[in-house]
Amino acid sequence: MPNWNQIETPANKIATSQAILGLAFRLNAEVNAGRIGLEIFSREITVITGDSGVVLPAYPEGTIDDLKFGISNLVLIALSASALTADETLDEVFGKLTDEMDGNRKNIRVMVNQLRNAFAHNPWRPKWKVFPKYRHIYPIQLDDGSTFVFDATQLDDDSVKPEQVGGLEFWVKLLKHCESLVTTQT
Repeated sequence: MPNWNQIETPANKIATSQAILGLAFRLNAEVNAGRIGLEIFSREITVITGDSGVVLPAYPEGTIDDLKFGISNLVLIALSASALTADETLDEVFGKLTDEMDGNRKNIRVMVNQLRNAFAHNPWRPKWKVFPKYRHIYPIQLDDGSTFVFDATQLDDDSVKPEQVGGLEFWVKLLKHCESLVTTQT
C-alpha cells in the first residue's frame, strides 16, 4: 500500500482503498466500543504537512454525538473513495464500461459505477442517480463463490444503503475481487 508519493499499480490502488476502508471500519468499531472517546477532542494536535504543519485546536465542547457522527461520516467517505478508486481503476485496465464484453465483469462494473455516481452527486447524503439505460438487474458472482443480485430497477433517487450493494461484507469481497481482476489483467 503506497502513499501518495509512490508509483501505483492498478492492483495497489484498489488495495489502498481497501486498507483505508478497513481503517475506517476499525476506528468506527473502537468508537462504538468506547475505546476512543471524548478525550480525542481534549487536546490540540499538529498535523505534519512538510512545512510548519496545521494546528487543530482542542475541541472541549465535542460531544459523543459529534464523535459518532464524525466516525460514521469517515466510514461513508472511505466507502465513497473505494467506489471511486475501483471504478476508475477498472476503466483504466478494461476500458470504458460501455465497451465491456465480459457479462459478470460488466455487472460488477455497473454496480461499482452507480455507487460511485451516487456519492459524486452528494458525498454526505449519497442518492442513487440511475439513468434509465442502467435500471436493470445485475447478477454478480465473485471468485470466492459469493453472489449478489444488484437490482437497479427502483434505486433512482433513493438514499444509498449498504444492503443495496450486498452489504458492507459483500462490498469488501467485491473490492478484493476487483483487485484480483486487475492483477491478472496487467
